[in-house]
Amino acid sequence: MLIGLLLHLSGPSAQARLGCDPLGWFPANLSLKDHSVFTHDGAYYIVSIEGPQETRFAYARSADLCSWEQLEPILADRTSGDWDEYKIWSPYIFETGGTYYMYYTGVNQAIAQSIMLATTTDPSDPASWQEQGMVFQPSHPGAIWSPNSWADNRDPAVIFAGGLYYLFYTGRDLDGGIVGAAVALGPAGPWTDLGATLGPFPGRILESPMVFSEWGAYYLAVHETRPGQSLGAQVRSGASPTGPWGNPAPLYPGWAHEFWQDAALNWHASFLTTPNITIETVRWDASRTPPRPYFGDALFEIHLPLVVRD
Repeated sequence: MLIGLLLHLSGPSAQARLGCDPLGWFPANLSLKDHSVFTHDGAYYIVSIEGPQETRFAYARSADLCSWEQLEPILADRTSGDWDEYKIWSPYIFETGGTYYMYYTGVNQAIAQSIMLATTTDPSDPASWQEQGMVFQPSHPGAIWSPNSWADNRDPAVIFAGGLYYLFYTGRDLDGGIVGAAVALGPAGPWTDLGATLGPFPGRILESPMVFSEWGAYYLAVHETRPGQSLGAQVRSGASPTGPWGNPAPLYPGWAHEFWQDAALNWHASFLTTPNITIETVRWDASRTPPRPYFGDALFEIHLPLVVRD
């Protein structure tokens, strides 16, 4: 008779392959939140929300993703009347032409959120980051946004594809939570708001979107919640930077996932394991089309036929 054989496959952990355990940034004196990992001059850097005040970004450097040198915090000065006068959230680093662009969420006293920009050509110097001001607020039809009340427009991420820069953000439309997209001819904008690339989902909030490309496809990672309840992180694939996106697959462990490549073009995922940031090497489930990313000790399943003779 023919029955189904369920195989659980997993490989050696990233820690074992890279020779350290655990892999990531685990400072005893900081509470880390949303973050971004990038490379400069042969070193890795992490920039992260520094809790609980959330008024500056924690900053660190590493040669091996294991031992981290804590640097001076960046963007530590809040100015009354600015779009980021109250809090700063969710930094994301994008480099092009030797300039490093840090997109982040600025929060005013009303908790209205705007996408802000800071730049540097020498990220090894924390003081070199220069604020460039507000670069994006949603304007597409159906968007709910006001400078005078809580307004969702946060968690930026940027990619370059097909001659355009794409800015992804999370927001809220009349019909629910979205991952929105905007496009520009340059990394500093001006940005044209395209509206929802995922959603709207009634009664739900989408957070920490991340779009990246591999295997001839695009992937969207996002964390989904409803008020008072986390629904977990997920990843979807699509044919273009704006989808359309396929069915979600669970993404675990952690949340606020970032996907990035090292100098050897190996993919890594960094994610929150509050109050710290864990880093894992990404592996690919080739039984899916396109292959699905996974990491850590997460198992994936392949169903194969097994012939058993009576």
